[in-house]
Amino acid sequence: MNSEEGKAHWDLKYEQGLPSLTEPDPFFISAYISAYEKFVPESSPHKRAALDLAGGVGRHALWLAGRNWRVTVVDLSDVAIRKLGQAAQELDVKLDLLVGDASEYKFEPARFDLILLFYHFDRSLFPKIVSALKPGGLLICKMSLRWDSGESSTTASANPLQRNELPSLVPGLDALHHHERPVRDRGVVEFVGRK
Repeated sequence: MNSEEGKAHWDLKYEQGLPSLTEPDPFFISAYISAYEKFVPESSPHKRAALDLAGGVGRHALWLAGRNWRVTVVDLSDVAIRKLGQAAQELDVKLDLLVGDASEYKFEPARFDLILLFYHFDRSLFPKIVSALKPGGLLICKMSLRWDSGESSTTASANPLQRNELPSLVPGLDALHHHERPVRDRGVVEFVGRK
């Protein structure tokens, strides 16, 4: 799927307003681990900066902004960013919103305390993510991966994430949490790493 096809695909999904795209992922705030609660220190004298890559309609960004985070959201979909802007205005929170492909985002070194990446896989992003984290900064991500060893792939990607591959993509991070499990016809990986 090229960039224009991807944009049209996601614009349609966000226009339909799927509930699963609006609530924070349970791994992030409410699951058995609650990555945020377990790994993100609450005490900080300054407003912390977060980046939500491929953030969609802001299910994580709005939650963070409501907790005094300065959040930048990048998403390919104009529809998602428009809806997120409206939601931020209704909740009276400020977000930096950018329409564009996550791979084209201009990462600045040591800018973010937290980077979120949920269900968007692009191997080229990981070195940029590591560089953009401040010392002690966290990457929290969850994504699909190829679970079986069969020839056919059930994911949309022609070159999906393989089992146990994610830690090798972020050698500059200490893995605080890495869990892989089967989910329906694929697998999922949950990962928290600290710079």
